Amino acid sequence: MSLFKRTKGAPKANIRPSKEAKVEDDNIDSDEELQKEQHKYRDVGDDMATLETTQDKRIRLAKQYLRHVKEQQQEREEYEDESDLTRGMARSLKESYLSSTGKTYRPLAAKLTGFDLDNATTLHWKMQRLSPTCCTLSENNAALYVGCKSGWVVRWDLKSTKRTASFHAKNCNVKSLTVSHDMKYLAVADGTEEIKVLDGTSLVQLNTLKGHSKAVNGVVFRKGTYQLYSCSADRTVKVWSLDEMVYIETLYGHQSEVSGIDALSLERIVTSGGMDQSLRVWKVVEETQLVYNALTEDFSTVKFVNTELFISGSIEGSLCLWSCGKKKPLQRIALAHGEEDVGHPNWISSVGVLANSDVIASGSCDGFVRVWKLANKRRSIEPLLTIPVVGFINAIEFTSDGRFLIVAVGQEHRLGRWWTLRNAKNRILVIPLSIEVK
Repeated sequence: MSLFKRTKGAPKANIRPSKEAKVEDDNIDSDEELQKEQHKYRDVGDDMATLETTQDKRIRLAKQYLRHVKEQQQEREEYEDESDLTRGMARSLKESYLSSTGKTYRPLAAKLTGFDLDNATTLHWKMQRLSPTCCTLSENNAALYVGCKSGWVVRWDLKSTKRTASFHAKNCNVKSLTVSHDMKYLAVADGTEEIKVLDGTSLVQLNTLKGHSKAVNGVVFRKGTYQLYSCSADRTVKVWSLDEMVYIETLYGHQSEVSGIDALSLERIVTSGGMDQSLRVWKVVEETQLVYNALTEDFSTVKFVNTELFISGSIEGSLCLWSCGKKKPLQRIALAHGEEDVGHPNWISSVGVLANSDVIASGSCDGFVRVWKLANKRRSIEPLLTIPVVGFINAIEFTSDGRFLIVAVGQEHRLGRWWTLRNAKNRILVIPLSIEVK
């Protein structure tokens, strides 16, 4: 039985349309059709007033596709720019980290092909009438600071080769200089038990650091900071903070006058003990020291190559390459600058280092500055250049790009007046070096 009941009197549905109705459906008015088509394309654009043809539609879709491709390309380029920036920042951070840890390595010895002594620049001021004893270069290579035995400190602009400022420590023999990374401070060891702190630009005295009981022989900043290290004839090494202009601590260990000191980015110091015949690497934070006394020599000067390697020069005339992990030198070159006569070696008065590279230099009074390369993965020393310079080579500096060698030349040794080389001139030489671009 059906669940649906037909209503009484309701007519039956007429399912088949009449012929007349079918004809009416087939003959729709053309105006009505046009309106329907226009309504259909109205969503494409309000300004589209007429019906687009098939060709117009193809053109429109092609333009839309091209716009889409162009937008994707722009997004891709922006992403690549951001990626390049990110990669550049990552590279910069990596280089900064490697530099701070001493793990960067710049192989320049193979590119260093010669020197141009004929075009060397001479810096001299008449008030610095006695031998220059020390020099230090600003981090950006813009300014050079020179100290001499007559007590004058001079600031030179290396680009213009003009003297821009001076300071006089009366009746003093300037023994060491060091400038902070931003040239805010210049620390001066003027041969007294005090350290003078000067403004790095004007050379106006800002402060005096007191604590040593005998003459200060060396000062050096920890790179990138205002932490200052000093060594003295009182056999101690002291740590200072120039942020607050205060003394921090004293390091004991040397048994004689401390003659040389150097530091890089880490809180490590290397010192030479002169007549106690030892070199020491101090770990400031741990308050420990490593002692290197395998050689019975009087070490007069020392410099870090990187945080793991350092070089030393001695009164006995030897040049040594050391590793912090070994008690004996990796290599020792005896009589690196020859002998004055039999049994009297020319002692090493200064050493210079192009930090984190394979290039070092040494000076004496034999008439030559000798440039060496570190070979065999920086485990040995080999001759590279021999530059004729008459006089005592009291200090050596490289510009950070390795293109210039700066030499402090004097008639007398920086530490005394045992004899005088009359044919030498008291001056600073800025010697161009030839670097082959490969």
